[in-house]
Amino acid sequence: MNCKEPIKHDYARGIDVSRWQGDIDWARVAAAGINHAIAKMTEGGTYTDPKFVDNFQGMRAAGLKGGVYHYFRALSSTPGQQLANIQARLAEVGFRVGEDILAIDVETQGNEGASADQMADALYELVTLIRESLLDGAYPFLYTSPSIWSNSVAWRKYDFSECPLWIAHWDAAQPKVPETWSSHGKRWQWWQHSSKGQVDGIQGAVDLNWVRR
Repeated sequence: MNCKEPIKHDYARGIDVSRWQGDIDWARVAAAGINHAIAKMTEGGTYTDPKFVDNFQGMRAAGLKGGVYHYFRALSSTPGQQLANIQARLAEVGFRVGEDILAIDVETQGNEGASADQMADALYELVTLIRESLLDGAYPFLYTSPSIWSNSVAWRKYDFSECPLWIAHWDAAQPKVPETWSSHGKRWQWWQHSSKGQVDGIQGAVDLNWVRR
């Protein structure tokens, strides 16, 4: 696996995957020292990643600590529609509340027409629905980059700080933690530090993450 060791390397190794990684040999991935993985599951109110079930079952069978992520859409589907999509897919794989990670991927691609207020409003509603309907009151992870969170989400409108942070900050010695979390003395839990990783068992590039133990 090609990746730079962080200065403080007391982190576990993780990856996140989707259909773009094709067929993955999860036994080889585990043997390469990866012990955490998050698979793309859903997007908006109707889409399911075609490799989701294979990836989630494969990572679990290989002994990796697993998780799923949902790609958030602010306008093309309602938070309620997105919740229904998430709920249906989680049921297919026996998602374990309190053990498996559920993350919401917050990006601007596909949300170009949404204002910062619309992003924050729909995201907060989705977070609340997921907490109350799926996670027994726990908060989903939020995946975002420092620039997208600061510039494209009206984050001051709500308290998102209870959501564990999965930060995307590539080629940095340490990631920048947005004020939402830093002002509450909170740190990242997952750090996606590269989009160009090479891991045995996966053909082509894959996102690499450091995971707090």
